[in-house]
Amino acid sequence: MKHSFIIYLLISVLLIQCIENENHSKITVEKPVIDTYFSKEIEDPYQYLENLKDTTVLSWLSSQNTYAEEILQNISGRDALLKKMKAYDELRSETIFDLKIVSPNVYYYLKYSENQEATILYFRAGVDGEETEIFNSQDYKSTSQDQYIINYFQPSWNGKKIAIGFTKNDEEFSEVVVYELEKKQFNKEVIDHCWPSELGGINWLADDSGFIYLHIPTIDTTSPNYILNSATVLYRLGENPKNLQIIFSKETHPQLNLSAADFPIVNIFGKDQKYMFGRVGGIGFKDYYYAPITELEKKIVTWKPLFKKKHKVEKFIPYADEIYFLSAQKASNFGIYKTDFDSLNFDMPTEIIPAEKDQILKDFTITKQGLFYTTTKNGVRASLYHLKDATIEEIQLPKSSGSISLSTIGINFPHLWIEVESWISHKNRYYYESDTKAFKEENLTPVIDYTELEDIVVKEIEITSHDGIQVPLSIIYKKGMVKDGKNRMLLNGYGAYKWINAPMLYPYLLHWIREGGIYAVAHVRGGGEKGDTWHKGGFKTTKPNSWKDFIACSEYLISENYTSPERFAIWGGSAGGVTIGRAVTARPDLYAAAVIRVGLLNTLRSEIAPNGQNNMKEFGTIKDSTEFEALLEMDAYHHVEKETAYPAILLTAGLNDSRVAAWQPAKFAARTQAATNSDNPILLSVNFSEGHGFDRTQKSKREELADIISFLLWQTGNEKYSVTKGLKN
Repeated sequence: MKHSFIIYLLISVLLIQCIENENHSKITVEKPVIDTYFSKEIEDPYQYLENLKDTTVLSWLSSQNTYAEEILQNISGRDALLKKMKAYDELRSETIFDLKIVSPNVYYYLKYSENQEATILYFRAGVDGEETEIFNSQDYKSTSQDQYIINYFQPSWNGKKIAIGFTKNDEEFSEVVVYELEKKQFNKEVIDHCWPSELGGINWLADDSGFIYLHIPTIDTTSPNYILNSATVLYRLGENPKNLQIIFSKETHPQLNLSAADFPIVNIFGKDQKYMFGRVGGIGFKDYYYAPITELEKKIVTWKPLFKKKHKVEKFIPYADEIYFLSAQKASNFGIYKTDFDSLNFDMPTEIIPAEKDQILKDFTITKQGLFYTTTKNGVRASLYHLKDATIEEIQLPKSSGSISLSTIGINFPHLWIEVESWISHKNRYYYESDTKAFKEENLTPVIDYTELEDIVVKEIEITSHDGIQVPLSIIYKKGMVKDGKNRMLLNGYGAYKWINAPMLYPYLLHWIREGGIYAVAHVRGGGEKGDTWHKGGFKTTKPNSWKDFIACSEYLISENYTSPERFAIWGGSAGGVTIGRAVTARPDLYAAAVIRVGLLNTLRSEIAPNGQNNMKEFGTIKDSTEFEALLEMDAYHHVEKETAYPAILLTAGLNDSRVAAWQPAKFAARTQAATNSDNPILLSVNFSEGHGFDRTQKSKREELADIISFLLWQTGNEKYSVTKGLKN
């Protein structure tokens, strides 16, 4: 990829003078292209914006961003809001993330630096041990103009080495360097083209002589081969990492019929495992294979089938001579089963935990104390259970929880930790003592409570959607709220990839509630809140249920006088752009404002975009006539209608985005700006030095959040937030 700083200088120099008419937003030139799909002609007036190497396109993006910045940074109240956000971040400056416990007295984790512009890797000898800094990412390539942060790390089994992944400018991909703890220095070899934070991670060999990782040959988002033909590679310390020893790939294992878009990923579940497990990664359930670890000594690894996609296995754990697994094959809400390694039978396994009727079995783990598992109802009410000696016992949680995360050291240790969180509280970490059935709080840093979230009401209900299906809806507001239709409402929705929009204290929620609003989440179909069938209910040809569920939730909130269209704001991002984009284009009358962050909005063209080959598995392909019609129906860009009063819209894009190409929100912005007959602003904020947003600094996240919240408060009538200059109407 081109250096982001040089790109920005280039487009600044080449920035053409835009013709400003009465409304700045209506200056984008149409250059219609006709695409034909199965004899249907589709006009695409802004397809030329897809060429992100074209200097004119880059200039247009720059002018859009300049105009958006001029508006957003002149919203009264934004600076005070940003100051408050910074104060909150500083309260949580000691927040620990990506905690990895190698043994009872070996803890590794990341924290943000004091200026919150870098990530720092730390070691602690157990929960009560002294904290020791290992490496600060701001010291990595410190003379570079690029922003590097640690986005991944994995200690070796003996704890003497750590593979550390550094990513630059929010590109997600890492270059991995091995840090020698005793020498306090890096090995000279740099392993690049890695994506460990997303796919498979790094798996050390039992003797710590090397590790396996996923190699991505092409990481340039403008290349047609972007993230295609990946391979799992064995790297041995001291060797030249450019000499790839491939152990699993489309090329080395043609008999497995992998596609170029598949991710052949290998995992080793523990130091003492006899087998390694390969999967064909991507969207949804996966095919899995296995091979003895001794096969690594051979030139070509022989992979044997373990289970297929049809078995709908979500997770499995090798335990002794058996495999325990979580599956939706026999019930959409998942159950836990097992099969013997010597006689694998995933078609007729032994049932361990049956599926529940009104909740899903979400996760499980195994320790020396037995099997522990969690359930969740509608994605918002979580419970914890213990199976030991054929007896199931529900464990009383230390506090009510919307979601539970489980972590262990491994099957040979008795240790179990849980993290619980809710809409109004950050993660609290506890150690569970099985013998006494007691929890001990083990937060490595204090958990912050906010006075703004005192006396909060959390209402979990279900509303009837367009086809009679009951859709979960979470509503969070201050006690004493009056249902008079005058409240500012912020409704979030996603609905894709089987992801559960589980309770957590989002920054959006905190600051929206603090400003007197109501926050809500529509748990629409396409997510995983009600199991596999809930996902399939908003998948490919059934995708309209996602935005129709969202609209039904919106109509309910208005009809029950929680809010009114003049006070109604909505937001979503990434794949959630489909839900929010189609809600806006189908029912623009319901909303005052919408924010779509790095959103998927032009699904008909997403197949040719970076990561498009993988998105096909969730949304469909234009090569299939039925799926083409579904893609067209879910395409918000192609549902923009001229002379329509659209709400105020803020769209964001990242030029380094590896998941949603920047032209997706750009094309939607251009078309909506030209089509709307309202005076509401349609803004496109483009970040020329970052991507999808996973690996950004806290400062960058805070600046964007201040833009979003102040924009929505302005557009929903909060008198503290207004614009007196910059808006050209």
